[in-house]
Amino acid sequence: MRFKLFFDLENELIPIQYRKTILSYIKKSLEDYDVEEYKKFYNNQDPIMKPYCFSVFLKDSEFKEDTILVHSKKMEVAFSTSDYNAGIVLYNAFLQKKNEKFSLYQNSMTLQKMILLPEKEIKDEIVVIKFLSPLCVRNRVEQKDYYYSYEDEEFLDTLKLNVKIQLKNSHLSEDMVQDLKLEPVNTKKVIVKFYEQKIETSVGTFTLSGKRDLLEYLYKTGIRKSS
Repeated sequence: MRFKLFFDLENELIPIQYRKTILSYIKKSLEDYDVEEYKKFYNNQDPIMKPYCFSVFLKDSEFKEDTILVHSKKMEVAFSTSDYNAGIVLYNAFLQKKNEKFSLYQNSMTLQKMILLPEKEIKDEIVVIKFLSPLCVRNRVEQKDYYYSYEDEEFLDTLKLNVKIQLKNSHLSEDMVQDLKLEPVNTKKVIVKFYEQKIETSVGTFTLSGKRDLLEYLYKTGIRKSS
């Protein structure tokens, strides 16, 4: 299930770490909608695997060191999930917040519209995909996080490890990950600042190959198929 939220900003200025505010918006929306549903996603400090991902689009924007000037004063947030029930809960939680202001640094964001997005069918075992938001590949070793871009030797193995963890909440076998490949086509490394950390990520176009059912699952959980 895929859908997009359209926000109006009160003014042009937002922080470079705007993703923290999006996470706060998700939590607040879920908690106000249904506390029990909120606990399925967030339960104090328990590490719960989230069944969704999101991408943020800022039209006509200009990036500074610590802030972003969004000249259009428009923000779009696209959500993807392979869990239909989770998608319905999220959609209804956000719908309840329509026309309500939410604080964003020295600014505010107001949800104006929501639309469902069509999904494409994955028919082959190799597809060209495009990451519009940064792909973050992380490995946690002894309570320390390591992040890899496509330039790093550890990138593919760590990506496979991430996918295996994600598949624990699906009907697919982890063995399917063995043949998974993600190869850069028109790609670049991007450093993202998040909670005072500088994280290596990757954006752009890749070739993704593997079992068709696995590619279908990854597409539904957030990968965009390039047209």
